[in-house]
Amino acid sequence: MVTKIIAETVPYDRGHDLAQEYYRRAMRAGLGEGGEFRESPSGYSIYLLRGLRAIGRSYRLRALLNGSTLPRLLDSLASFISHGKSGEPTPAFGAYRFLTDDREEIRICIDSMDYPMISEDAAAACDLYFKTNYWASYNYPSKVLPSPNMNPLVGRNLDLFRGLRTAPKVCDVFSFFRVWGGGDEVEGIEHNMALLEGIHKTQCNIFLLAYLVAGDITSQGKRLDSIGVPWTTKPMPAKTLWQRAAGARLNIVRLGMHECIPWRMIDILAMGGVPVFDYAPRSIWPEPLVEGKHYLNLDFCPGRGDAKKIPEKIGAWLKDESLILSISHNTAEYFDRYLSPEKLGTWVMQSVKEWQEAQSRLPSE
Repeated sequence: MVTKIIAETVPYDRGHDLAQEYYRRAMRAGLGEGGEFRESPSGYSIYLLRGLRAIGRSYRLRALLNGSTLPRLLDSLASFISHGKSGEPTPAFGAYRFLTDDREEIRICIDSMDYPMISEDAAAACDLYFKTNYWASYNYPSKVLPSPNMNPLVGRNLDLFRGLRTAPKVCDVFSFFRVWGGGDEVEGIEHNMALLEGIHKTQCNIFLLAYLVAGDITSQGKRLDSIGVPWTTKPMPAKTLWQRAAGARLNIVRLGMHECIPWRMIDILAMGGVPVFDYAPRSIWPEPLVEGKHYLNLDFCPGRGDAKKIPEKIGAWLKDESLILSISHNTAEYFDRYLSPEKLGTWVMQSVKEWQEAQSRLPSE
């Protein structure tokens, strides 16, 4: 039985903290009463490193200290405090040591990188490897298990998201996403632009706003202006985003970088929304997401797919209120059953237990 979990954190790296936050929350919940979860480094150093990060990454301070060497000095100080590990491992990786009541140590890794490949070095150093963007088409080692890709902001706002399940519907479709994608951020732009154009032609009450972040933004803006699609270069405040999403009958969810299932999917599941993917996700999760039950699919793949069919498909779904209500019920149930911190943490503990049992059945040398 696991009695203690030690998280090997990288507190000076904000990306690491964000990528691992929900899983840490889940594992704390999965340990239950009497279990101990702690972070390493422990003590004051972890708070000091996070404090240095807050100062060094402050946009306002950087603007005031334009050209100053202070950020580099803070980086050097953080490296000294953390013994040269202020930016390692890769930000989206988390390493954890599970200690059992009989003093066994089990090492696990949680890899939430966007792409489907795993880190061979990290895999070699652990007993179990949880991969959030796990593709069925890859031949992974047996120690690699699929895991959902979780948004830390949902974990911080569970009551808010569950409350949004009863939000009144004020529009038919909500669409707000970054215009980027592919291996270099720009190769997926044309797919995004064509998707926006197709959504725009749908005859319904729609909130559509393009978020331009990569490539030639000026030319993208002109193209969108020519067809009447509004755009911005600024992110939407999180609570505004969630409230507008909850007020829509359908939510467009564009697959993320490297075709991963994005954090926005977790938002929609938690609020009991109806997600509409541009095309079916390649990633698989421990409990499969089922088309027509947990999401709808425009089947508009990069480089193929007919954008002219997008308005027709969305229009047909909007006429089927029973379908929308059914998926809304299913997504909320899916989140509560599999993705809430306590349920996800319990699943991690069960996976570790099954690994232990499998190891005990192996013949001794």
